[in-house]
Amino acid sequence: MSNISQYKFIKIILSLLKKIIKIKLEKIIKKIIGKKLFYKIIGRNVSTLTSENFLAWWIDYKKSNKLDLDLETMINDLTESHNFNNYSPYWNNLAQNHIKLLNENGIENFKQTIERVHYWGEGSVRSKLLQPIWSDEITILYNPDELQKKHEFCSEKESLEYNQANLILLNYLVNNGYEKYLNELEENKFGNSILFNYKNKKYSHSLLNSILEIDVIKKNIIFDENTSILEIGAGSGRICSALLQAENKLKYTIADIAPTLYIAQVNLSNVFKDKKIFKYRKFNSFEEIEKEFISCDIRFLLPEQIKFIPKKFFNLSIAVDCLHEFKKNQVEEYFNEFNRLSKFFYFKCQNTQTAIFERKEMYSINNYPVKNNWEKVMHEKCFIPNGYFQALYKIN
Repeated sequence: MSNISQYKFIKIILSLLKKIIKIKLEKIIKKIIGKKLFYKIIGRNVSTLTSENFLAWWIDYKKSNKLDLDLETMINDLTESHNFNNYSPYWNNLAQNHIKLLNENGIENFKQTIERVHYWGEGSVRSKLLQPIWSDEITILYNPDELQKKHEFCSEKESLEYNQANLILLNYLVNNGYEKYLNELEENKFGNSILFNYKNKKYSHSLLNSILEIDVIKKNIIFDENTSILEIGAGSGRICSALLQAENKLKYTIADIAPTLYIAQVNLSNVFKDKKIFKYRKFNSFEEIEKEFISCDIRFLLPEQIKFIPKKFFNLSIAVDCLHEFKKNQVEEYFNEFNRLSKFFYFKCQNTQTAIFERKEMYSINNYPVKNNWEKVMHEKCFIPNGYFQALYKIN
């Protein structure tokens, strides 16, 4: 082995040792002082994973696990994209956890293993999101057996809490003018959701939350057969599912990172088997896919692919419960794209960003990079979910 080769080899070994020692030290320090204080000292309060470390993990993980080809393709393409190193380290960590859950428990159970704690599936009865209505009197008529149901991937205590949370939110919607949506919408079977039966229909916590959002959208946006929507950070596609049940002729595009994009694609393909689907794939120009893309009802893209979409292609762009989990430069890039692509933009975020993963200035209700040419339609704090605000802008 030449001196140069030996040098490179030693450098690689030292780099690996440094990473191993760092991980071990972090674990020891967390045990001694506690996670909360540890993250406060280092300037973050959530677990994170750099893009470099995610890639190293992914290369090893896919070698030793049999994964769905669509999922593997999406992750491979994501890690090869030129913006991958700038992705949120918080979401890199979540992506790693979600890939493991999908592999261990299957996509057919994602609504209990992943959605119940992410993608607006959070349904703990004492969740701060429901705090203003915790003590509301339950006035709707329901089957008491619904509260006792045990769910496959939840403990008995968790099952009871999720059942109670569904009842509390359902009761709020019925008593505050949302019943027309409850008559139109119903949770689908795919994904093994935590369901609450009411008037011979099935509702999940994510669907009940979606009703709050589609009500605002439908009150402010005129839909016709040519209406096209872009949503980033769509989670399982819950808003898409609700809107397409209410407005069947919509065209809907979802842009997200994997594995979330994979979950949305599989979920919505199972829900809307009569719709024409543009499944994720690589392309180098809009002309390559234009005819098929336009003809499809639901389309799936990785975030970097929206740059290929022509100006003002969408009537509305949506970003719900995601922007506060991105890096600042990512948020600014997305706002530039919304400005280029859309006629309206609706977003919902935390009043104050709670997931801290970098020391830079955090986003809050009044400091998102809204453009001067945007006309405010609404910008207000939400009653439910508590701790959030929502805004809708017309883009001139």
